[in-house]
Amino acid sequence: MRLKYLPALDGIRACAFALVYVAHTGLEGAVPGGLGVTIFFFLSGYLITTLMRAEWANTGTVSLSGFYKRRALRILPPLYLVMIIGWMLDWFHIPVHQATGLGLLSVLLYFYNYAALLNHGPKEIVPLGLNVVWSLMIEEHFYLIFPLAFVVAKKRGIPAGRFARMLVLVCFAVLAWRFVLVYHFKTLLVVTGGWTYFATDARFDSILWGCVMAVGFNPWCGDINPFWDRRRGLLAIGGCALILFSLAWREPHFRETLRYTLQGIAMLPIFYYIVSAQGSWLSRALAWQPLRWLGWVSYSMYLCHAMLLYIFYIYVKWNPWLTGIAVAIVAGGFAELVRQFIEKPLRQLKRKKHLEVAVTN
Repeated sequence: MRLKYLPALDGIRACAFALVYVAHTGLEGAVPGGLGVTIFFFLSGYLITTLMRAEWANTGTVSLSGFYKRRALRILPPLYLVMIIGWMLDWFHIPVHQATGLGLLSVLLYFYNYAALLNHGPKEIVPLGLNVVWSLMIEEHFYLIFPLAFVVAKKRGIPAGRFARMLVLVCFAVLAWRFVLVYHFKTLLVVTGGWTYFATDARFDSILWGCVMAVGFNPWCGDINPFWDRRRGLLAIGGCALILFSLAWREPHFRETLRYTLQGIAMLPIFYYIVSAQGSWLSRALAWQPLRWLGWVSYSMYLCHAMLLYIFYIYVKWNPWLTGIAVAIVAGGFAELVRQFIEKPLRQLKRKKHLEVAVTN
């Protein structure tokens, strides 16, 4: 199986980051930054599961060691660089000193989201602005388990449709757990501070919905689904309407239980339309080159943007609009340097090793 590169996926990543960034500039009440994170999660699950499907189709296996090596080379260098910068600034009280040894350990060992929750707040143990790594913790917890589950399902010959249904059941089990957390344990009902927002056990279904599409009805892999194909435009509109509904209903119990499930379901037809209708106006718009560039650098920008916003707000004291523009420029410049001098060389190294293995075999 040879996957065709889809530029629109870069554009989706860019839009997700833009939602998060604009919300963090002080517009949380008007811009749904949480939706941006959920889109990130869905895209991650869809993309990585699709790549595993292709690897299995081409080789008859999925190299788990290769998967984790590639992920480490992609995730860790920018993360460690931003961590080092953040801790140096924190050491000199720029803008404040609040980080602890537990904070450093929690990021290095990927339990920061739980450490922050048990420490009564996500901003108290890491340098100011580095709390955005909570979402990365959820992804890494998920990918410790899911690739193995995928391989086991393949080796046991579980049909794709059945496996997809099993994943849907897990998604609804997580929804049930959120109801238990909210109605039985009375977890904190705030959009950016509660267990149902930060904890892996209550949020990993946002990634899993992307896996459902990648496994069960994936046009990128050539899956044919007449029902979805004939109605993809109408279904995509319905998905957009469902997302708008999930954002409009502000009741806190709904927002911390059903909201994530409805958004995951809504993204299925939206992503299906974008991936299957490559000539559509939406896919062409998402493939716009400046948008694609933002998608390429979005990970590094995500890691550093909150830290830069805090520094600008405290020391520069411009109005929020100028601050948002200035920080976007600075963060974009930093992310492009990371891309040119860290990510690209590592990508070339991975390709070189892959060719060496191919020649040896």
